[in-house]
Amino acid sequence: MGRSQKLTRRDALKLLGSGAAVALPGERLLASDNRQPSAAHQTDVVVVGAGFAGMMAARSLIRSGKKVVVLEARNRVGGRVKPATLAGHAIDGGGMWVGATQTRLLETIKEYGLHTRPQFLEGKNILEINGKRVMADKEASGLAPEVQAECDRVTAELDRLSAQVPLEAPWTMTHAEELDQMTVEEWLKSQTRNPAVLRFFESATRILFTADPFQLSLLYFLFCLRSGDDFNTVYAFENGAQGFLVNETMHQVAAKVAAELGATIKLEAPVTAISQDAAGVTVASAKGGWRGDYAIVAVPLPLSVRITYSPSLPSQRDALAQRMPMGSVIKYWVAYEKPFWRERGLNGLLESDAPPSNQIAVDASPPEGRPGFLQGFIDTDSALEWSGRPMEERKKMIVDRLVSFLGPEAANPIDYEDQDWPSDPWSRGCFGANMGPGVMTTVGKVIREPHGRIHWAGTETSTRWMGYIDGAIRSGERAAEEVLAGSRAETHRPSA
Repeated sequence: MGRSQKLTRRDALKLLGSGAAVALPGERLLASDNRQPSAAHQTDVVVVGAGFAGMMAARSLIRSGKKVVVLEARNRVGGRVKPATLAGHAIDGGGMWVGATQTRLLETIKEYGLHTRPQFLEGKNILEINGKRVMADKEASGLAPEVQAECDRVTAELDRLSAQVPLEAPWTMTHAEELDQMTVEEWLKSQTRNPAVLRFFESATRILFTADPFQLSLLYFLFCLRSGDDFNTVYAFENGAQGFLVNETMHQVAAKVAAELGATIKLEAPVTAISQDAAGVTVASAKGGWRGDYAIVAVPLPLSVRITYSPSLPSQRDALAQRMPMGSVIKYWVAYEKPFWRERGLNGLLESDAPPSNQIAVDASPPEGRPGFLQGFIDTDSALEWSGRPMEERKKMIVDRLVSFLGPEAANPIDYEDQDWPSDPWSRGCFGANMGPGVMTTVGKVIREPHGRIHWAGTETSTRWMGYIDGAIRSGERAAEEVLAGSRAETHRPSA
């Protein structure tokens, strides 16, 4: 049957199974809130979500000549990249760093005429581990030589294992099931008995994944390291994933993409249902219904199953979304009249293995150097404990902790701002969704597998820089190419 022929109700029932609720071509769409039905708008592709993944998918499709609509639940674009203000300056309430090998993000920043600067590291940092505080230049650990040597040995073993992970199919790695059934915590304890080394890697895991080592599959952990080159690249500032800040803020990159897309983006349009048949998809949202050839869903993976699908998602896909919870983090900013710590030879990098913050602070002051900005995270279980509480309570706790590291000058901030990501209804956490033991080698295999005419984007689906903005961009462009390939195949398919 050619695409131009009409799909009968009998054909649709054969395709979807009896009892499937689906809007057929030309039928009117009934929204889930029981309002009066309205005719669906026509487009080529419906993109769900206006984060970097969704917007870059839409951009690729539009540049290829497709008509697209992007439906975004929030009243803004950017997803987990969010604008905020501190002491009269624009800051990022969400993702903000870019690394030297995150080439797609760097290219996008350059394309829109924006600028980067290195993360400030001049001076000494303070590391608290096992109740002791040490100082070292830039981002060096300051650990005793024998402890550092043991850390280096464990890091080398992580890199040796992660280098063997096939990025497109990590579940095919030698001993994949064994590695997947083991937690990061179990593996670390099998490698070293040095308490300081264990505490260092446990803290690093919380910083990177906003989850505890006992919650993460070792295979998933290795895949993420390989996705971002190696452990040191993922963990480091200089020459690492946190190497640069965007002068104009990272959210301005998202705003530039959105400006190119223009009226394509519909804000405050949460999607409630997606149905499909042999000819296309119908998407129900708070801003009405849309009919297209394909849909790309680019929302946090655990939230993707809050949409009603007809026909239903395959059981493996649904199980995957349920078994990849979002990490837990509250991002905070503290402003001072000046970066007083620099006058003492400190660079503002404060890390600890004690709750509630493993990365207590980094110096994220504006390019001109004043005011002085410190930025940090409340992570893992502590983020859930502090989520939903008044911001003033969090401010007091954070400022008191900064005083314990930097002295009484830290007691008088001129401003404070934070982003409670676990309470955000359209993210329910940050930085990304993580895999626990046994997930990757079972249901993890379907993470990029389309459901008929529905394709998946989002940083969690990327094989390169998974969990980062660069990975989100790559995932959106990959999903767009899948749709374009499907469209080309349909165009050249002979009629029956």
